[in-house]
Amino acid sequence: MRDRESDGARSGRIAVVVAILTATAITAQQTLGHARSNNFAIFRASFWHLLRGQDLYAAYPAEHWDLFKYTPTCALLFAPFAALPYGVGLLCWNLLNAIALSGAIVLLLRGRAAVAALLIVSLEALGALQNAQSNALVAGLMILSLVALERGRVGAGAASIIAAAAIKVFPLSAGLFGLLTPMRWRHVAWCAVIGFAFLALPLAVTSPELLRFQYDSWLAIEQQDNTKVGMAWVGGIIEIARGYAIPHAPVQLAGVAWVVTSAWLARTRWNADAVVRRLLLASLLIFAVVFNHMAESPSFVIAFAGLGIWWATMPREPWRNALVLTIVLLGSVGGSDLMPSHIRVALHGHYQIKAFVTSIGWFALQYDLLRQLRVAATTTPDAPALRAQ
Repeated sequence: MRDRESDGARSGRIAVVVAILTATAITAQQTLGHARSNNFAIFRASFWHLLRGQDLYAAYPAEHWDLFKYTPTCALLFAPFAALPYGVGLLCWNLLNAIALSGAIVLLLRGRAAVAALLIVSLEALGALQNAQSNALVAGLMILSLVALERGRVGAGAASIIAAAAIKVFPLSAGLFGLLTPMRWRHVAWCAVIGFAFLALPLAVTSPELLRFQYDSWLAIEQQDNTKVGMAWVGGIIEIARGYAIPHAPVQLAGVAWVVTSAWLARTRWNADAVVRRLLLASLLIFAVVFNHMAESPSFVIAFAGLGIWWATMPREPWRNALVLTIVLLGSVGGSDLMPSHIRVALHGHYQIKAFVTSIGWFALQYDLLRQLRVAATTTPDAPALRAQ
């Protein structure tokens, strides 16, 4: 038994080292090739804009294309990466993303199960790192919130949630997990205190008036995004099938209603059943992407982290193995540079295959979750429930 645990721990450490080496290699390729990441340029510039009292959410075509869309706190927290030379800052940023995702999965699943989950998410993580995206970090923080709660570290769990929400709002949904624990009021209190601190943090470099202006500008750009029509999500698939745009809210509210309902159904099994906890986490990670009308291909590293956790947690069954393999081949490999560009554009540009197969995976996961809850409900106190692998 000790040999198996030792081998598993070694596998997990190796997986994290591979992620670090991959991030380093990607950064070296970009910097030695004199490539400049637009995403990283936006992040770096946001700190200086905040420091100078400039509108974070205005266009700055001389510095980068596209807009900064994250919170003022995110701009402040990017200070170390902005202050460092470009190549060093990019390396540190990519390392943070790689370590957050791989380390969180290793802490949650451990050993070979963690390696299996990391393999499933690997191509999506590679794409996120190549684009200097923040999605791997967001996924890692959401996973770490559950890891912390399982270890009774309510404050650390709340900090993970709030830190992720400083980048993108939807990680606040992970706060649902804390409400399922006996420490729910401590969890709410920690989230409130840390949340307020994060909101006020930019006051270290700006005035209250300017900070209020920045938040007003941020809310305006968020409202503008809410009116946009997205494709890489469940609603986008419906739009393709029906041939016209549909309202976002009904589809998203239906998804939210189910996530809340499934958590409520699992409330009595939360403490006793690690499998239920991991399935709820996996469901939330996929939900955060396939029910987000602003989802883009790089966002799917979050969803594929959920797919990996789902597959690595459950026993091996032919139908699940075949489904996950299909999702990886069509959704991840099919959307990568391994696929000829004309096929990739046709399948992932117009037909949104990645969103389609990932959504199927989310619905299949709900079947596993409900089945696990039924098994748990009929398990006597002396009989072991399914164990997380």
